Amino acid sequence: MSELGDFERLSDDIQQYSSLGIHPGLERVSRLFLRVGSPERKIRSIQVLGTNGKGSTASTMESICAAAGMRTALYTSPHLISLQERLRVRGKCLPIESWRRASDVVARAVESDEKLEASRPTFFESLTVICVLLISESDVDIAIIEAGMGGRFDATSVCGASAAVITPIGMDHTEYLGDTLEAIASEKFAAVRPGAPAFYAADDERLTELFSFTCEKVGAPCFALASVAFPRNVHCSLDGTTFDYVCGAGRLGIRGLRTPLAGVHQARNASDAISVLLLLKEFGGQAAQEKNFPGLERIGEREIRAGLISVDWPGRMELIRRGEGLSPLILDGAHNEHGFRALVDSLRSLVEDGAVKSIGAIVFAVMRDKDISRIVECLKSIGAPIFCAQPPTERASPAGALASLLRDAGCDVAGAYVDPMEALDAATASSGSDELVVCCGSLFLVGAIKQGMLRDNTRLAEK
Repeated sequence: MSELGDFERLSDDIQQYSSLGIHPGLERVSRLFLRVGSPERKIRSIQVLGTNGKGSTASTMESICAAAGMRTALYTSPHLISLQERLRVRGKCLPIESWRRASDVVARAVESDEKLEASRPTFFESLTVICVLLISESDVDIAIIEAGMGGRFDATSVCGASAAVITPIGMDHTEYLGDTLEAIASEKFAAVRPGAPAFYAADDERLTELFSFTCEKVGAPCFALASVAFPRNVHCSLDGTTFDYVCGAGRLGIRGLRTPLAGVHQARNASDAISVLLLLKEFGGQAAQEKNFPGLERIGEREIRAGLISVDWPGRMELIRRGEGLSPLILDGAHNEHGFRALVDSLRSLVEDGAVKSIGAIVFAVMRDKDISRIVECLKSIGAPIFCAQPPTERASPAGALASLLRDAGCDVAGAYVDPMEALDAATASSGSDELVVCCGSLFLVGAIKQGMLRDNTRLAEK
């Protein structure tokens, strides 16, 4: 069996001893952590929460720490192709044998405990315990842990992080987190722990006030990152983003930084990641650093430059250059209004700067639980025909129904395809070689496209 097949089987095994769906609460995962020896107490971690930009910010922080010689771990979600992607230790994915061993430990803990058997952990809870167990065995200096959808009741909130980073907050998962920005923000901010520095990466005045109030209430030092530093002279190309890192007082911090992550918003994410690490480096003095994150004191301009250049975060404005005569492809997991606005701004920048002639076509899919009314205007503003697709998951909105909804909303819909690769082929056929094809709307779509391209490349290699 291939490595991909091994991890697909492991995913099935984890589902066997886990419960389906989302069930808010920390009792199950807290008990499960206890049953496997409380590995969360053996790691030093930073928790990254928010709605958009979590993964980009987390992976950038991890890369800078690694460039400073720190032993790192990075836990993120969801994966695009393989479960293995969700955990990297010292920059590398772990082999299936390590995952199976940790999964067996968690399975035995669930099956030998009456309370866990009666109320089984969710798949994400089980997976979080597996990954934290693996991190605790790896002797790392710092673990960057991305939250799932929530804050207060997110499985990662049990890990007792030494710091919390909250990225921009938007309307998403309203059925669980609330139907206003303030309600959603309250759930995210509730993960802030007493005494642990907290960082908020947005400039919304209402939410910043709520953030400050929450931190003061629990006794956590708080930093609004928009007032600490910001990016300037941002330039976006197909190959990445360059910017200057400017301190809040207007002083030039570091000139000419570059990240391979494309998109004008990536300059903001990178700037926030830099600010968090520099503030943690200064916070509490040398003694605190030795206790919490040994190695942060080594982070300077050289390490920041090297770390940014080395960031790897696929599926977010990811460029795929294809064969001669084929249009380049952008894969982006934007799936809510905030994410789509960032995508639209980045695409507009690429066209205005002459990186591409125009946007030739859009391959679009969405999960049935998403409110597409919030992103219709964004889709229209891209000004390209839309090819609706249906990723292979029960959560996906049927391509035909999605096409009808978009047509009724006044979008230029070119067709509906159950197979995402057929949608991509049709979109490519309608586009010129100097135009972009953009796949967006869901990370499930991005994963299906990447897996389909991998499968097709394998077939070509076999021939």
